[in-house]
Amino acid sequence: MWGRAAICVVAGAAAAVVWYLFFRRYNRRQGERAVTRIQAALAGTGQIVAVRWLGPSIFQVALRLGTGLFQHPGLMVRLAPRQNPVGWLRQWWRHEPATITFDADFDNPPGFDLQVGQQRWCGRTSKRFSRDPKRWEFEQVTPLILTSRQSWQREVTGMINALLSCRDREVLSLGFRRTSPHFSATITLEGISPEGRAGANVFDTLRELAAGASASRQ
Repeated sequence: MWGRAAICVVAGAAAAVVWYLFFRRYNRRQGERAVTRIQAALAGTGQIVAVRWLGPSIFQVALRLGTGLFQHPGLMVRLAPRQNPVGWLRQWWRHEPATITFDADFDNPPGFDLQVGQQRWCGRTSKRFSRDPKRWEFEQVTPLILTSRQSWQREVTGMINALLSCRDREVLSLGFRRTSPHFSATITLEGISPEGRAGANVFDTLRELAAGASASRQ
């Protein structure tokens, strides 16, 4: 009996190791594809300086951009944690996509702290609801803004206007801070692909958003 239990434990541990090593290697290949997408999106505007893996499913990308708006730009890419079955299942259940977070500083820090998130809801109006997004009907509604201030600074107004003009992009969240990093934006990894709605213009979108907030500081 104890012999069978020991065999089961050893077999389970071996399977876990094989699973981890296989999907760690798989994520590395996915990371290489993501770097290729990023380089294509940077064409004519910047280049990748270095890539550093921080874990089996997360890595940093140091950038050099031609624009003077961003200082010390970089990316944090978070892939699905396939090497961890529990974490992968949890992310799949929550429908959390692989993401890219862009961070950078400004020459002059913003005079405010602001965090903007994009939320989407989906409702089913029929039992024959189609799972094909191409057959869905979309309707844009008036933005809802919650603020603790009675009046906004000009930087915030400019940023909100820029965000509304880019609302069809794959921007999941946006942040401005007085401390480093002064600017951050998170988009889906699929959003940076040629088939994504952001496509190769993703860094142009980020510049528009940052410039909207920094316009009054110049």
